[in-house]
Amino acid sequence: MNFDYIYQMLETYNDPRGRLSVLFVKKTGTKYESFFPSVTNDVQKEITSLFLDTISIKRNLDLERISFNPSGQENDQYSECSTDYVGNFEEVINLFDNPNMEEEIEPDNVNFLIFRLRVNNDDETEKYLYFFRKNHKLKNIRKGFWMRKVSNTFNILEGNKLMGIDGGIDAVSDGRTIFFFSHISAERIFNLREKFKENAGVVLGEVEKGERIANFNQFKDDCLEDARIIRRLTKIQSNPQIIELFHQHFHNAPEVVQLFDLNISFNEDKSKIVYDDKEQLTHITMLMRDAYYRTVLAERKGVDDYNI
Repeated sequence: MNFDYIYQMLETYNDPRGRLSVLFVKKTGTKYESFFPSVTNDVQKEITSLFLDTISIKRNLDLERISFNPSGQENDQYSECSTDYVGNFEEVINLFDNPNMEEEIEPDNVNFLIFRLRVNNDDETEKYLYFFRKNHKLKNIRKGFWMRKVSNTFNILEGNKLMGIDGGIDAVSDGRTIFFFSHISAERIFNLREKFKENAGVVLGEVEKGERIANFNQFKDDCLEDARIIRRLTKIQSNPQIIELFHQHFHNAPEVVQLFDLNISFNEDKSKIVYDDKEQLTHITMLMRDAYYRTVLAERKGVDDYNI
């Protein structure tokens, strides 16, 4: 999947005639409620036209494509990951087949919308592009329209309880790969925080095997209660060798702690870090991922703050 393919599909089916569906989703914690209305063809055409403009702009911006980073991305980047990485992608898109709200959902209760465009010929197996948009509860729309429910069908109208559609896209997927244009929306649409926590647990399991941290159970509990630490550990999980190196080169840890004046203490023979409180979490986890360095030429001290 790339921008050219997405643009081509939107251009090919710019008069959807039933190929475009919209799902309104309310998310509470990790639970989803969804409402799946019919959509008039006029609305379908408006939406595909808006999305076509959006993808055209993104394609022309020459954005940098990076692997999904739990800690975020820059404004001139978009991130990519497999749907397997997300964890509950199938649960979310299956809401189209199993909507669980029979009546209209209030616009203010909508957390995000999913637009599904069928991109196969009629005689082929069904294939879709999915466009995800967090409900930003827009007060003004420069380029877009308002719509509301009428007889279980959404149409462009004026009146109360309106939903704003502006063509913005937070994520797009072909069912195998996801592009994220908004990192925070990715977390709010999918259960990424739970996935991150699962990944962090894997890392902590490897740390525990090395027996390098005293009071480890408390350290583990505190890590899993801190969202920022969980993201850092998730990033470590993508490169398991980091923890192996932490164990192998632990004898260098006291020197690093002294050189950078870290809030880390050791037992008497300096074979273990003694964990006391949450104030140490940042320094310990950054030490674990080898974030502190000294340059060879000028011996300048530095911190690799990428993904902090």
